[in-house]
Amino acid sequence: MHSLFLRFFLSFWLVMGIIIGAAATGGFWYAERVRESIDDFHLGDSMLGASAALETGGRSGLINWLRNFPKTRGVTLYILDDKGNDILQRQISTGVSRAYRRDREHARVWDSGHAEPRNIRRPRHLPQLVGVGGDTYTFFVSASRIPEAIWGSTDIRLLLLIFALLVSGAVSYALAMAIARPVRQLRDATVTLADGNLKVRVADSIGKRRDEFGMLAHDFDSMASKLQRAAEQQIELSRNISHELRSPLARMRVAVELARRKAGELSEFERLDIEAERLDALIGQILSYTKLDANPSRDSKKIDLDEVISEVAENVNFECKANRANGVTVVADIEKSVQIIGHYEVLVSAVENIARNAVRHSPPNGVVRITLGVQGSDASIEITDDGKGVATEDLARLFDPFFRTRESAAEEGNGGTGLGLAIARRAVELHNGRIVARNGDSGGLCVLITLPGA
Repeated sequence: MHSLFLRFFLSFWLVMGIIIGAAATGGFWYAERVRESIDDFHLGDSMLGASAALETGGRSGLINWLRNFPKTRGVTLYILDDKGNDILQRQISTGVSRAYRRDREHARVWDSGHAEPRNIRRPRHLPQLVGVGGDTYTFFVSASRIPEAIWGSTDIRLLLLIFALLVSGAVSYALAMAIARPVRQLRDATVTLADGNLKVRVADSIGKRRDEFGMLAHDFDSMASKLQRAAEQQIELSRNISHELRSPLARMRVAVELARRKAGELSEFERLDIEAERLDALIGQILSYTKLDANPSRDSKKIDLDEVISEVAENVNFECKANRANGVTVVADIEKSVQIIGHYEVLVSAVENIARNAVRHSPPNGVVRITLGVQGSDASIEITDDGKGVATEDLARLFDPFFRTRESAAEEGNGGTGLGLAIARRAVELHNGRIVARNGDSGGLCVLITLPGA
């Protein structure tokens, strides 16, 4: 059955057919049992006993006889008086009342002088007994509402209901599982794809189906393949462009140096050198970012995070002195030595980018603190500065590639490219970690990196 629609249609049709067929079969079998019970009931013998009770005890004797009359399998015996009421004051059905009225009407027509042919012996529909005072008592045999002799103490309607619930429940469960399982697998694959894993595929688990879910699985894999190719092409394009830009950039810097020798020191040459350095730094960061995306599965090893923090603090402090960063210093605060499984150079680059960003936005003589600690079984690296912090609405976008806050973009010559924090986030994600940014309680920005411990 290759169509999901056809499967649903036939399943519901089958359930309805089974229930209707079972109800019809049970009803027919029940009716036959009742008919057999009525046929087996010997009304003549019962009337002899009733006649004797009426003869000796009158109406009260007949009532006692009927009250003590043994229950008959599938049959209920009624004795109606002249007014059509049961002598035991039981509620009679509409069918019994209608049969009684029809019998009395029939007797009234023939008793009114209707000429009866000599070769016809008129039958009486319902047998009767006549009391001493002329009162007539009509006998009526009816099928019991609950044939206890046939079904015991269980009503047939309850059995049919239980059967219908079991059949419909089994089919509904099978249909629900047929829908829920592939939907759950597709949802998990979609979440994985949205998290950046473009290699996720579902054809091996769902694609073998020959219904709409199978076709959807193949379409999903086709979409994921196209997204993966587009991402790889984008990474390759960025890498190629960056490499191609470095050659003319190097020639431009050589040309600027030659022009400076001929024309002497000019402020325009200094400006060209600054812009060339910024462009070279931007190209380097683009290459670093694409390198992280292109090689996420390199061999990892056990590394000491205290060595990473110490090297970052030493490197950034050296840069601060070389660039005269207004007396800003970087302090490494190692609470506990922590080891993780990862890539040493990648983590150094990630923490350095965050620390450089903190130095860039620190006030004169500020302090950038890098704290290494432990949170449960995870390692935590916290980088804080004494700057102005970031607007709340910009915190969630700080790690997006090429994103810069308004203040950073308006600040002249701050050297920011909007890729440093994006590189840090990608490096942390490669280590199955998390990175978040928030404003400190006393000002400045706080970036927290959480990495799974070794």
